[in-house]
Formats: sequence, structure tokens, C-alpha cells
Amino acid sequence: MSLFPARARLLPSLGLAVLTLTLAACGQQGVPSAPIAKTPTATIDSVYDGTDRSWALAAPEARVVDKTVRAQLVNGNSDLSAEPFVTATNGWGPVERDKSNGEWAAGDGRVLTIGGQTFAKGIGTHAGSTVTFNLGAKCTTFTGGVGIDDEVGSLGSAVFQIYGNGVKLYDSGVVRGTDLVKTFSVNVSGVNELKLVVTDAGDGVNYDHADWVNTVLGNCNVTPSTTIQYSGPIVIKQGGTYTGNWESLNPDVPAVSVQTDQPVTIVNSNIRGRGDLIRGWWMDLTVRNTNGYGLNPNRYDLHAGRFVAAENLKNLVLENNLLDNTGGIYINVFNGSAAAGQTVKILRNKVKNINGRKSDGANGYLNTGYYLQFVQMSKVRDIANAEIGWNEVINEPNKSFLEENINLYATSGTAASPIRIHDNFIKGAYAINPSTNTQYSGGGILVGDGSMDGPGSVGAYVDVYRNQVVSTSNQAYAISGGHDHRFFENRAVSSGRLPDGSIIAAQNVGAYVWDAMNGAGVGIWYNNTLRDNLIGWTRINSAGTTWFNNYWLPSCTTALCYNNQNWSGAVTLDTEAQEYQVWLNKLTQNGVAVGPR
Repeated sequence: MSLFPARARLLPSLGLAVLTLTLAACGQQGVPSAPIAKTPTATIDSVYDGTDRSWALAAPEARVVDKTVRAQLVNGNSDLSAEPFVTATNGWGPVERDKSNGEWAAGDGRVLTIGGQTFAKGIGTHAGSTVTFNLGAKCTTFTGGVGIDDEVGSLGSAVFQIYGNGVKLYDSGVVRGTDLVKTFSVNVSGVNELKLVVTDAGDGVNYDHADWVNTVLGNCNVTPSTTIQYSGPIVIKQGGTYTGNWESLNPDVPAVSVQTDQPVTIVNSNIRGRGDLIRGWWMDLTVRNTNGYGLNPNRYDLHAGRFVAAENLKNLVLENNLLDNTGGIYINVFNGSAAAGQTVKILRNKVKNINGRKSDGANGYLNTGYYLQFVQMSKVRDIANAEIGWNEVINEPNKSFLEENINLYATSGTAASPIRIHDNFIKGAYAINPSTNTQYSGGGILVGDGSMDGPGSVGAYVDVYRNQVVSTSNQAYAISGGHDHRFFENRAVSSGRLPDGSIIAAQNVGAYVWDAMNGAGVGIWYNNTLRDNLIGWTRINSAGTTWFNNYWLPSCTTALCYNNQNWSGAVTLDTEAQEYQVWLNKLTQNGVAVGPR
């Protein structure tokens, strides 16, 4: 792992394409025949005629009104557009969920579209509008975007405001129909009442179709429902499908112990414990749609247990699970058969706070920790068809501690079937005290770690592509040994600051390719590639001077490391928030849902 600075570079930012959509809108007489940027071509069937078509919610919505209203917030991130309204008023027909305002009838909205960009999730309103929600002080961030919907062409103008417990947290200023989506990120820690307000821009409410898009409540901490009745630990000794709610309050005893090599499937379950949640040897294990909660071990100097701890693994499939406050996934040695279709698949999981902090034995934590990972594969050699993809991993400073989010130690795919690590969103990897600890080796994705015992033991044949890494301190992407590792089309940004604005003391480099153990000298370092990546990695000195430290490539030639781009302009905390919006849009565009379904 590199602790050395690389040369500063600058990188062009990603622009948003502007498309022309043709949608109808409410309004008044005299619609321009050729708006400046966008032209609604469908018939406008709600021309303003002096009739008041404003709307107000008659009574607070129950927690479950229909299938579109979620019963409660969930751990991690929650979609605000699915939450019930406490109060709601709107200037033109009802407020719409996951649709534009449309006309004045309920449910007549269209696909949310701003500046040619479509959004699957959000809230369609019309100035003047007020929508309130009860967060119960359970979440810490609220992110999203605002804009005038394309269904009114280039018309319309509005001001978007966010209030928390009556205090204004955000004001968009005037947003016009010619503008692209404008992103926001606000701190809602301690907020019970969240209020979304849309006013006109002082020029009347005509055509003010105002969209709130990709509205996500982040880092929500929701105690598992008291309606869940947990049983004690379970020992599985034969194959089959299992569903249940299991817990272990003894850190030495896993909540689920798998003691068979027959295929075991765990589905639609809740598992929590002070040690490993699922542990076994020679497992053929599938876990889907399951919530895993790590508890403080409450034993001095002990860290949280793994979500899955697998030794001498035969097969592992983990799909659409929640990992909250756990020690992640550990795989040590693979003994599966490619001919039997056995491999490792870790897909579409939602992960919050990989927690290697050590317990003080009294429900708190010491200022020391143990290096854990979201995924560590150790001595998994010559595995075919392995895949780690479409996972969302968010680690908060002072609530987590880990090494790399994904670490491959002496692990290899095959020339015909490289291990694929792709399309993951990873945010956060921090020292115990991130504003003061200057030495920290953790980061985003590292391959080639470990053994130098010979060609058969080194890391090899791994493809890492189309991932997004944000604010992971020491590095975002790294190749430190082995051969035939290919990194391409990845993104990484870091402002060099924590959410409170303080400097990350151990901030280092965006990506490095470094033969850390001189494998070239014994013929086991070659064909390691870094190409077509986009990085903006900010470092800040004690005087507040900033510079980019995007790449450090001491062991790579231009034939293997090329066409890597540098971010254009400063990377700020707002840039990091925008990168999460890029991720949400990517999920929508690809029809991917992460976490339990």
C-alpha cells in the first residue's frame, strides 16, 4: 500500500447531455410556439381558466396506504418518495410519487424529466407546494436534485427550499425551465419534521412544474422492529432452504453455524449478533434478501463479527442483503469446482459501516481497531466466474474502521475467466481518528496483495471496471503485486475533507500501480493495466492549500497505463454528493435494485 505522493493532475468533469422531450403542461393562454430550449408538443389540456385547482392532503397518510407507501424507514438509505406524507399541499392537482405533476388529476404525471435526463424516483409538485415527512431523527443526510420538469418545455421558474424542524437547510435560488438538474445535500441529523417547499420565483405560478428527484435519506439508523421475534443461534447440519430470525449475544457463538457441505439457502431472514453472523467450513451457501446486524461485542478489545466467515469454501452466493455494522465478508481458501458451477457471487448488497473498532466492554469503543473489509478473498486461487458487482457500500467516519473495502490477498481468477469487480459504489474508508491519524493503509479496491511464494500463489487475472469510489483516504484503486490485473473505466473523487469540513489527515492518492514486493525481480509482476479511468483526488496541507494527487505509477509503463483522465475543477463535498446521484441514476438506467427486496 502506498503512502507516497504522486504527481498532481487535473481531470475534466463529466457533463450532462441535454435532450429534448415533448410533454404536456398546465399553464395559461398564449403558450409560446417555440420555447428557447425545450418544446412541449403534446396538447396542453389544462390551460389556466381562473379556476383554483390547488390541492391539499385531507389527513396524514397511514404508514401503509397502498403498495407504493413503505411501512417505515430502513437501515442505511431510504427513498423519500416512498414515505408517507404527514401534510401536503400543491398548487395544481395532487402531489405525485415517482411522476411529474402532470395535469390536475391524480396519477396523470409522466416520467420525471429534467434537462433531458429521466429519473425513476422522486416527487412531482407544482408551486406553491409544501410536503412534510416525519423522519423521527433517524437519518443523517438528505440528498437529491431539483428542477423544472421538461413537460413545460423551457417555461416555468421556481424556488426549492428544505426545512428541518422549522429551520431552513437549503434554498436553491431561482431554478428555470432551461436549467439542468441542480443537486443538493443537507445534514438532517436530529430532524423530526422534514419539509419540502416550492414557491414561485416572483413571477406567478404558471408552468411551475417542480420536481424533487432521487430523494434519498442517508445513513438512517433504524432499530430492528420490535415485532421481530428473534430465536437463539441455529446450527444447520443438512442442506435445504431456511428462513428465520436468529441472534447470538455471545461473541464466541455465531448466530448461524453451517455444519454441512450440502447446498444451504438462507432467504428473507433477520440475523444479528455480537460475533460472526454466519460461519462455516466447506460451505455451499446462498443468502438472499436477508438483514444482517452486527452488535457491539461488549467484550474488551474485541471487534464486530463477520456477516459471513467462510473457510475452505465450496460455493457462495450473496444477493440483495443488508450488512449493517458488521465485519463484512471473509473467504479463506476456495475448494469449489468450476465444473459443478461453484464460485463466488456477491451482488446487489447494501452495506453500512464495516466496523473493526474494538469494544471497550461497556457498549462503547476504544481508539483502536482491527482491519476488516467489505470483502476479503484470501488464497482463493484459480476461481472461475467469480463476481463482485452492483454493491453499495457506505462507511461513515467515527462509526466504522476497515482496511480496503475490497481486498484480494493471494487470490486469482483464470486467464479465460478473470474475477470481475464491477459497478460498485464505495464511499468511505477512514482511520480511527480520521482528522488526526496520519498513518492509515485502508482504501477502496486493492488487488495483488499478499504472497510472493511463486506464480501459483500470487494475485492474478482480475478485472476491475466501472466502479465509483468516494473519499477512501489512502487510495481508491491499487495494484500492489501479481500479474494480469486490469483496471478500466472507473471513477474516483475525494474532497480530502470529512463531512464536517475537517481535513482527512491520511489522505493520499487516487490510484497506484506499484510492485511493492519487487515481483518483477522473480518474474511474477507483469501485464498490470490502468486505463481510461477518471479521478479527482484532493490533498490539503495544514495551511489549507489544495492539490490533486490522482495517480502514482512507479511500476507501470505508458503501454499499460494510459488514457487516464484528471478531474476538471475543484472536488468538494458537494462533488462527492453529486457522485452519489450519478450512482442512483446508473441504478435506474440499468434497472438494478440493491439491498433486500
